[in-house]
Amino acid sequence: MKKKLNLSSLAFVLLFCMLSYKMVAQTISKPQFYINDISNTAEIACVNQNTPNRSAVAEYNGPSGFFGIGTSFMLELSDADGVFSDTTTTELASFTAEFPITPAFKLDFGPFTIPIELRGENFSLRVRAVKTDSSEFIGDINTNIPIYYFDTSVGVTLSGPNPDANNVAICQGESVTLTARPEGFAEYVWRFNGNILAGETGSTLENVTQEGNYSVQINFGSCNPFYDFDSASTDVFYLNKTTAFIDTGGITPPLEFCPQQVDKLLSCNIKDDAYTYQWFLDGVAIEGANSFIYLLPDSNFAGNYTVQVDASDLCTEISNPVEVINLGSDILTRPPPEMILMPTEIITLAITTNAPDGSTIQWFENGNPITGATGLSITTSSPGVYRVDVTTNDVCNSVLQSETEIFIPTDFKPVIASVIDCDASVATIALENLFGITPGNVEVPLTPEQYDFFSFEWFKSGQTTGETGTTYAVNGIDENDVYTLEVSVKSGGFQPDVSNELTIEILEDSIEITADPETIPFNGSVTLSVPQNANYIYEWFRVVDGENTSIEGETTNQLVVQEAGDYFVRITSGECVYDTPIKEIRNEIALSSFIPNVVTIDGNGVNDSWNLPDELTNSQEVEITIYDSRGKVDLQKTNFQNGDWPENSGSSAKDGIYYFVITKNNSVIRKGSITVMR
Repeated sequence: MKKKLNLSSLAFVLLFCMLSYKMVAQTISKPQFYINDISNTAEIACVNQNTPNRSAVAEYNGPSGFFGIGTSFMLELSDADGVFSDTTTTELASFTAEFPITPAFKLDFGPFTIPIELRGENFSLRVRAVKTDSSEFIGDINTNIPIYYFDTSVGVTLSGPNPDANNVAICQGESVTLTARPEGFAEYVWRFNGNILAGETGSTLENVTQEGNYSVQINFGSCNPFYDFDSASTDVFYLNKTTAFIDTGGITPPLEFCPQQVDKLLSCNIKDDAYTYQWFLDGVAIEGANSFIYLLPDSNFAGNYTVQVDASDLCTEISNPVEVINLGSDILTRPPPEMILMPTEIITLAITTNAPDGSTIQWFENGNPITGATGLSITTSSPGVYRVDVTTNDVCNSVLQSETEIFIPTDFKPVIASVIDCDASVATIALENLFGITPGNVEVPLTPEQYDFFSFEWFKSGQTTGETGTTYAVNGIDENDVYTLEVSVKSGGFQPDVSNELTIEILEDSIEITADPETIPFNGSVTLSVPQNANYIYEWFRVVDGENTSIEGETTNQLVVQEAGDYFVRITSGECVYDTPIKEIRNEIALSSFIPNVVTIDGNGVNDSWNLPDELTNSQEVEITIYDSRGKVDLQKTNFQNGDWPENSGSSAKDGIYYFVITKNNSVIRKGSITVMR
């Protein structure tokens, strides 16, 4: 006979199980952190790069052998709010028991690495045990544990739009955002000139418009003493002609220098490697002068200097000019520093100078004086290093020098480029540069006069065009193709050299958008298209309230639209930009509710005519065709007017049934039948 478990017994068993679970759970104590010394535990973890690891310990005080061999123990960390869940719980460390756990046994975890993203006051820590039968037990939870990770080697940093700059510049009418790093802490304390900015607790301080000292301190909560209340500061200043200037060292301009004076340099007062600088002489940018210091050359340095300081993308200033005077003389013109010697060529090296009478000139070849070469020019047909010294008879007594190295080439490199007249749809291709290649593989540009040593031939898709000049005219889109220029030395001795390939894509100015279908069907779409070309860049626009609105991400030759509106595409090819005519896209008319399928020809003035909606009348794009019951055309016309049928019926509307087809721009938009009743 089977015995039944009564309700009282069942309740007792359940209560016993729950109390047993609670008892076992409470036998694992709250885990605590420690570093190296297990007897020195803490309920806080202030972590940095020097001590990134921690260990943790909890104690088991339950019955011996309850956790047997194979039991898994996991040390688990909650989220920053102290909540354990499947998605937020982090396992810091674990181990598997190799023997039965006895009372007072230390459950020792670690060492393990503290995740660097942790920062907060309310983490929770627990030990979870899983026995070999998959039963699970959770120990006491240690709550409200402060845990912070902070890299003290980097510290707190504070920067503006240019993160590498020492300070932050503001231009007139602009504002900047200051950013504190590392980000993600609960609270930041901001100060302006030492005063706390109430309400500013985030990692950024926006809309900064006042100059002064700004500082930020990260609130590390309970770890503040450990991190020494680390903070950062920066100065914000107005960038203008008062704060950005050429430092003259207290000397009132103009500044005067001799050509070989060692301290012949100009300096911007703002010295920050994170800023971009550009020096100008008489309003012309000096090539390569991109530092806050500019060393003046030995010749042709007199004039008015300014420096442009770019503190960020939004803040640029140009200083007031400072005049510089050359107390001595100049070499006014000189040969290029490197030249190519062509076969049979005689090269003339020449200078001009404003050195006064009594000044002397001496030319050198490979460091040796050239006998009798004491004039403004020399000729040579030999490679080598040539130098001229001008010893000036002025207050500076300078020695001005110019040096040119002449090479015999091993090869040549032609480079072609194009200029496209977008409005006229024509292009001109030209030899942009012809380089001689030195034995050291240096590319030296030839002079235009040296082009006479070469013959030229233009090729189109590898086929000769018959053109032999240094320029080639492309007359229209029909000549779009790939062009090259072949260069040959007339005297021989070198293989012909072919230029870079140049693809000419003159942009057609008659491209129109096609739509398929012409109107948007119910719950459907329309595909807008223009011819595809791999060399074109496409950007689609929709005209909204008279404004051209770019459609983000649409950069192909097709656009699928589901909304009625006015559309066009901007096509770019090289320097040319073309906007197609606007394509008007409308929703398909719900014609079924507007087109009558019955007419009553009884002369009472009601429904005597086949009347269409206004969208289909008086339109050159819409064609109405009506057939009799035998398929013969009864009426066919555009610009249909209500009343045209049956008044103009070819069969006087004698049949009982007629059929109609309505097309728009040659696309059928509706078919149906008409019943004639009398």
